[in-house]
Amino acid sequence: MLLACATLAVSGDARKAQRAFEQGIHLEQAGHWQEAYDAFSASLNEEPAAQAYLHRAKTQLALALPEKAIDDLTEAIRLEPKNPDALRWRSETYAKLGNYRGVISDLTALFEQGVETSVLYSQRAAAHELLGQHQLAVDDYGKAIKLRLDDPAPWKGRGTALSAMGNYRDAIDDFTQAALLKPDDTAAYLERGFAFGQLGEFPHAVEDCDRVLKLEPKNGRAYMLRGAAWARLGLYEKSVADFDRAIEISPGDAALYLGRSSVYAATGENQKALADRIEAVRLRPDSAEALLARGGSYHALGMHEQGLADRAAAIKLKPEMPEVWCARGSAYFLLGKYKEAADDLNHALRLRPDYQEARNVLAKTQEAVARAQAIDAPPIMAAAVAAKAAPEAAKPVEPKAIVKAEVKPAKPVIVESRNVESKKAESKIVEKSAAQHNQAGRELLNQGKYREAVEELSAALKEKPDFTLALNARGFAWYLLKDPKKALADFDEAIRLNPKYLNAYQNRAKARKASGDAAGSAADEEKARELTKGS
Repeated sequence: MLLACATLAVSGDARKAQRAFEQGIHLEQAGHWQEAYDAFSASLNEEPAAQAYLHRAKTQLALALPEKAIDDLTEAIRLEPKNPDALRWRSETYAKLGNYRGVISDLTALFEQGVETSVLYSQRAAAHELLGQHQLAVDDYGKAIKLRLDDPAPWKGRGTALSAMGNYRDAIDDFTQAALLKPDDTAAYLERGFAFGQLGEFPHAVEDCDRVLKLEPKNGRAYMLRGAAWARLGLYEKSVADFDRAIEISPGDAALYLGRSSVYAATGENQKALADRIEAVRLRPDSAEALLARGGSYHALGMHEQGLADRAAAIKLKPEMPEVWCARGSAYFLLGKYKEAADDLNHALRLRPDYQEARNVLAKTQEAVARAQAIDAPPIMAAAVAAKAAPEAAKPVEPKAIVKAEVKPAKPVIVESRNVESKKAESKIVEKSAAQHNQAGRELLNQGKYREAVEELSAALKEKPDFTLALNARGFAWYLLKDPKKALADFDEAIRLNPKYLNAYQNRAKARKASGDAAGSAADEEKARELTKGS
């Protein structure tokens, strides 16, 4: 169609094209999309022009024809390669169609032209995040934050990406900043509560879920996360009550039944656990996790053949998952089929060499084989074999079911492309990134290795001098090393870069107090209280 339009345009009339284009603009502004489309088509039949293609694409988007809009936007960009509107509209249309490479490519082209906004960097970051490119997402969210310190969205987005990387402590800092900027943002509290839970700080997780439920009394995910936290605190009645409420809100969510079943299993209510897991499998027959859990309940009730069948079905669904092989190996062990058990357990260990549970069950399997061999051996040999194989009762293996919330950044979406950012990432394959140095430094800090922490955090700052998280962490390390002067320098710089950095104010208050500056310490504590209001 586009080629036909171009051919007709050779002998077209520029005046007719202009009149039809102007008519299309008026119809577009009035919301008469089909008529506007026809007018722009008439204009293009007379003379091909980037603006006509661009506006006809807009009418096609309004008429729910995104594939045709892509064709017109591509033609507009061919005629005007640096048309920012065409690139931006095409990136958004690619996102709707799931063409993530196209989105990254178009946004990168905009950035190379100097068209940089916080929103555009957040869009590319969100796309990287959905592709599992967490570090690229963190980098782009950082650029978005630098452009708009007062916008909570990129803070929350970066927190989500950090959380997906397992960097929960830094994620908590970002979610706190997002909540400071937007105190009624339940998503920030919810994701911070999830991060607290992953760090084992379950009381804090409960507090954040409480905040969410005050603002949104029917937030099912908040009930689910709080229920999981109560369970880890040993408060099983509260946990079941929260899962009950979550199931009332979302009765079709298999994860909620699995979560509640784990609480029932922990309290020995195996029949209730089995009932929940049967329902979870009914809702998600394609879930290997649900089948594994139901198999565990069958084994707990002595129904080993049913348990074996569930675990075999789970292997068909996810043969790359070491847990399914370990689970079926455990089932074979309980049924006395030791050769089959050893085969499955060894396969689990090939998939994950450090899988301790599989190694433990394999050791029991080998002991059982040794005892069996001792029965048929001559008396002296039997005694020697039996001495090596101390008998131990077989126990059903209850799969570890931890309720984990899905972390999904906001749309639009994107895929890996050969763009500027990915090339930068490739050039650092053999080197630690700033984020990796920062994470390593914080881990050393938690281990009490303060000098080593300073080295890692300094390496992070060498690569990224405006890395406020690393500045704050290094400042705290200096403080613990009894060097308040260096600590204050780092806290001052972190606060200069981010005047609303709550944790940096709290830490600087301590460093000022240690250096004898009582007035400065009090001022920082007051500032921290101001920032905490509503967070």
